Amino acid sequence: MLSKRFQKSNTIAVLLVGFLLFSLPIFGKEEGVKLEWKAIPDAGGYQVEIKDSRGKVTREKTNGTQIQIELPPGAYEHRIGVLNKYGRVSVFSAWIPFEVILSQKPEVIAAEKNKFLTKDMPETFEIKGKHFTEATKVILKDSKGNEIPVKSVDLKNPETMVVTIDKKKSPEGPVTLRLENPRNKSTERENYFLVADTEDELAALDSKSSYSGSSSGSSFFDLGAAARSAVLPGWGQYYQKKSTFRTAIFPSLIIVAGGYAAAKGNSYLNATHELDAARQSNIMYNSAFLQSGNPALFSLALYNYSQISPKYSNAVGEYNQLGVALGVLGFFYLINVLDAGFFPGPKQVKVEGTNTPVTVSPLLRNARESDRAATFASGSSYLLQQRMELGVEFTW
Repeated sequence: MLSKRFQKSNTIAVLLVGFLLFSLPIFGKEEGVKLEWKAIPDAGGYQVEIKDSRGKVTREKTNGTQIQIELPPGAYEHRIGVLNKYGRVSVFSAWIPFEVILSQKPEVIAAEKNKFLTKDMPETFEIKGKHFTEATKVILKDSKGNEIPVKSVDLKNPETMVVTIDKKKSPEGPVTLRLENPRNKSTERENYFLVADTEDELAALDSKSSYSGSSSGSSFFDLGAAARSAVLPGWGQYYQKKSTFRTAIFPSLIIVAGGYAAAKGNSYLNATHELDAARQSNIMYNSAFLQSGNPALFSLALYNYSQISPKYSNAVGEYNQLGVALGVLGFFYLINVLDAGFFPGPKQVKVEGTNTPVTVSPLLRNARESDRAATFASGSSYLLQQRMELGVEFTW
């Protein structure tokens, strides 16, 4: 019997090694990381052990052949243990390494040189940007939408890729670049390359692409960012990669204003309840006095009637304060949406005559001390007139 059990354990071990001996990068997503394996005959369940780079081991038991777990990006190892009918591990697979990579939307920086004659079109070129991985897919399309064959993609680092195309099938006209990361994270750059047979045709393409780029980029309102901030204040600013302060200030102000409005709403409800109670008491005392003729009830009804007017004034005051609080809340909410819509985040543009992309950022700040006009009041004190400056900041 011991020999049979030993043979069965060996069989399970061989199956585990055969089913799990591989390692692939796993891309983290919102619902977590999924590990999956093939079923082992006669298994009473499985114990999954995951070890991070610091040696910390996380254990999970399951009756299925897959498990979903939240893991931050990093390098890990895992192994699968087969449970017997007593719920104990009879055998483990070997430790299998895997990597969790956060899939982000790739970003592309304008090419340093993007205009070529057909005869001078390079076979190999660099793409610069951010969030490139081994799984990033490169797609090139010509002006007719036909895909241009890509021979190879060499990832130098997360910000640089070297792409090799078939020069025998060199494109003509404007070339569109599309980069795709796992989990539907993609970006597209039109007119990434301009290719023509002659200098005149190339100049015409350049003029046409410049016109279309300026007309398409002249939108004054970022609808996507504004919609995000309308759903969740600060989301649009985060989407535009604005500063941490500008991302956090709007939800913070709205939370504070919302709490104040809620407190004023509660005070208004209490005031109306007190006013209604006083009115009901007044009706009850008057009815009792008319029925009984008791002078004491008349005095009580008269006193209660005298309290209605201040309670009414209090309710009106609380109503007005509630209106102000809701107005402040609505103002902050509106400013949050307008900031996301009309003040986009930093954008990288290519300036003619330079090889380095320029980052353009909207700027809103107080005027400098030297530019402010000082208005002197009585004594030695002075009041500074507040003045705001609106402009654009260029950084290289």
